[in-house]
Amino acid sequence: MPEITRSEKGSLWLGALRSCISRYDPSVDTSGLEFFEFPSFVGCSVDGFAHVLIGSLASADIGPYLAFAAGRKAAALNIYLSPATLNALPSQVLPEVAGVLGLQSEGFVISASVLQAGKSGLSPVVHGSKLQSVIQDEKARQEFLRYRGAEQALGLAHESGCQTLFIHDQMIATYLGLEVARSTNAHGEIRLEIGVGRNDRMAKSWLGGAASQEEQLRETIETVKRFRLGASQFHPLARLSVARWMRLVLEVNPGLIAAERVTPIELARAGSWQGISVWSLKGNIEPMDEYGLMYRGFNPSFEDDNLSFAIATQGLDNDYVVGVSDGIDIGAVAKLYEVTKSVRAQGRKIEGSILVMQERNRISSIERMVDMASFDLRSATLSPTWKNLI
Repeated sequence: MPEITRSEKGSLWLGALRSCISRYDPSVDTSGLEFFEFPSFVGCSVDGFAHVLIGSLASADIGPYLAFAAGRKAAALNIYLSPATLNALPSQVLPEVAGVLGLQSEGFVISASVLQAGKSGLSPVVHGSKLQSVIQDEKARQEFLRYRGAEQALGLAHESGCQTLFIHDQMIATYLGLEVARSTNAHGEIRLEIGVGRNDRMAKSWLGGAASQEEQLRETIETVKRFRLGASQFHPLARLSVARWMRLVLEVNPGLIAAERVTPIELARAGSWQGISVWSLKGNIEPMDEYGLMYRGFNPSFEDDNLSFAIATQGLDNDYVVGVSDGIDIGAVAKLYEVTKSVRAQGRKIEGSILVMQERNRISSIERMVDMASFDLRSATLSPTWKNLI
């Protein structure tokens, strides 16, 4: 992790970090320590012990702080959290976020502690996560089919050549990994909205005219196919949800990761914080003006943190949790560990985990995080021609 700047003694966050270190260990003389300041946190190390104070937190992800500790060759790490860390989010969210960071810390060989800083001192957090891993098997499909109208929506998606994903009472239809339709549940009845993203779904529902849903879905798929498989590599439709596209390639070609079958996993998170993805802390607050009211009834499209997940099966029952990373993500290993824990909590026997990246994104800092993992983890890459394998 590159250093941004060395912090001066007058920094507000630097002073707060000094206070946290002194509370944790009064014997440490902080006056001679070297501090480093990053866009979202400040840190220092002393006697093989790294200390980090988070200034702002946009994602529940311990990766950057572990990377800092590893860069300072520290054997242990303290992470300090204060209510100000979460900016505009409610204060009751903090214990849940801290618990997720604490749980993620269990997945690494560096001994890491997450401490909440308050007026009364420092308090260790209770590790925990409310992440729900929905394995896309027959059970998930049958749960969705319990609702009125679900079978018709599913039939339309399959007839159009879409892949269907289920999160409890919701179905998301994708083509080449990109969402082209999603269901809504109104009073126990399933209806299908067509379009790539909320704006497109809203426009088609208002301006669709006499076009049937079959025609709308066919046109949407053709548009996605043109930009996904054409030469417009910088068009948004070619760049969105690439991790799910990569996962689809693995489903068709499981041998790429020495598997016989790849089954997708979709994620949901219960709890006080409702972001636009399961790790996001950006919040999901709709504007209350006339433009915000237009969106009422149209759910926002999910963001996937440039990650997707699956179970790879070898033999009869040798299952591995797979994390597919689209970009350069220092926190991918921590998130994969959390998903692996979530799957194991369902009683599923998991042999290990696999982190899959594009070949161009296999950089030393991510490989270092893989090497630091305390759980059974290996990495694999997809060649630059992976799109041609579908």
